[in-house]
Amino acid sequence: MPKLITIKPESQGLRLDKFLNEKIKKLSRSQIKKLILSGQVLINDKIVSPHYFLKAGEVVSVETRDKKQKISTKNSDLQPTPYSLLPNILFEDKDFLVLEKPAGLLVHPTEKGETETLVSWLLKKYPAIKTVGENQYRAGIIHRLDRDVSGVMVIAKTPAAFDHLKNQFKKRVVKKEYLAIVYGQMTELKGEIDLPIGRNKDGQFVAHPRLGEEKFQASDKIARTKYEVIEYLKDYSLLRVNILTGRTHQIRVHLSAIGHPIIGDQTYKPKRKFLNFLRRRIKVVSPGRIMLHSVKIGFYDLENQWREFSSPLPDLITNFINENKK
Repeated sequence: MPKLITIKPESQGLRLDKFLNEKIKKLSRSQIKKLILSGQVLINDKIVSPHYFLKAGEVVSVETRDKKQKISTKNSDLQPTPYSLLPNILFEDKDFLVLEKPAGLLVHPTEKGETETLVSWLLKKYPAIKTVGENQYRAGIIHRLDRDVSGVMVIAKTPAAFDHLKNQFKKRVVKKEYLAIVYGQMTELKGEIDLPIGRNKDGQFVAHPRLGEEKFQASDKIARTKYEVIEYLKDYSLLRVNILTGRTHQIRVHLSAIGHPIIGDQTYKPKRKFLNFLRRRIKVVSPGRIMLHSVKIGFYDLENQWREFSSPLPDLITNFINENKK
């Protein structure tokens, strides 16, 4: 029989793997992680990731595979459950699919050859989608969200839908809205960041020019990001963000460039001197994910009707906001 644990209010917000590491002393953290990935740990009868944040009242079910309650570490027992991070379908018809991508799910494979991606899930669920688009490894994908960013996406299911939607992205007709939590209090309630984005000498994306760093380069691409302060939190700002161009990591790069990096962003976090300055004035936190969520997308369907879809904030981000209200 599985062991059942009901989450008490004082344990709300704890990460699942760390919580179980405290509850099951005889297992190491790596064993706990393997136990979760093997599908032997459920939250309200659902498979979740090791980084899942607990909520009061949830029931954690821990299933072990032998009578002595020992966890086997053989590879055959510890293979991750396929697609442990599943997208949530909001809408679909014969032409397109609108879904919510969870944080942690890679959209398409990189040069590392990842096998658990949104594209591999699409190919398994919709085999015909492999002919949609310009590359099979990006079947149906017109735009993407970074691995640790969550939220709403639109996927083309047919070549006609792909061309129709791609043209709207190219002409910047598609409406894309995000919510982000950044360090510090934004001085302007509204603003537009108009800094070209290129790469630095290490190959990382960077907005030019930046004070004391590289100047504008011929290879840089024009990038424009609008933001609006929704709410000031204790040490942070909750922003509504609209991108007017679609550059890789655009929101993250732009907000970092103006001195307000997104909380949880490990790639574009402040440099050491600025980070030390932050630590003296602001609490630097590691929430387990980047605090950026795609909340809305709008576009014209093949009948030229405007369609708009939204995705509510994940509980982790909502809880962070509530815990840091002034």
